[in-house]
Amino acid sequence: MTILDEFSNWMRVNTSLAESSIYKYQRAINTISNEMLECGIIYKSLIEMDCVEYDIAVLNIVNNEYFIHKNLVGNNMYSSSLKKFRYFLREYTEENIKEREIEELILNSNKLTVTEKQILIKSRIGQGKYRDGLIQKYDGKCVVTGIDRTRLLIASHIKPWVICDNEERIDIENGLLLCPNMDRLFDYGLITFDDRGKMIISNFLGEQNVSRLHISKEIIVDLKPSERLLKYMEYHRDALFIN
Repeated sequence: MTILDEFSNWMRVNTSLAESSIYKYQRAINTISNEMLECGIIYKSLIEMDCVEYDIAVLNIVNNEYFIHKNLVGNNMYSSSLKKFRYFLREYTEENIKEREIEELILNSNKLTVTEKQILIKSRIGQGKYRDGLIQKYDGKCVVTGIDRTRLLIASHIKPWVICDNEERIDIENGLLLCPNMDRLFDYGLITFDDRGKMIISNFLGEQNVSRLHISKEIIVDLKPSERLLKYMEYHRDALFIN
């Protein structure tokens, strides 16, 4: 899969654009890249650049007379495509750098056997699939707030990762999709949910903080429960939630 294909997939997840518009934006990036290369405005393809190179390239592109005219005729579609691609590129680059750094740390560790390194790397791959599965299950939205920017959402384990076996760690039923503040509250045992999805709030949180967080004991969320999920949630209530 090329980076432009990744860009298209990103737009499908993060925008409400029609397929025809997604295709136009993808094509626009490729067109701008090729034409600016031919003009000598940029020195390599936009799709081969890192974030810093891209920002410098865009500065030169948007001041180019040919681009200004083309963008005007195209109702600003080309400048819009550059902005969208920049947003995508920052997320794409950040995620890939983090994964490479973690993999390198595992591979370079002198405290792990070869087998242990392979298991950990496979686990990292499994975590990506685990997150993707939760995004699909919960339609890319925080189950509490409804926030739908997947970049901001966390694949939260109900039964903590450190005490799970390998199957439980990648079991979609052992997870909720939460925004960062809800993830932290859930992870610390300050909120949990009953089998109906009704929020239970710890007294440790305090009434003022409950108000500041805009949560209440009247909130009912759609856990999309299964028998396994309810078992995990029972563990969360019994072992992690602070009464």
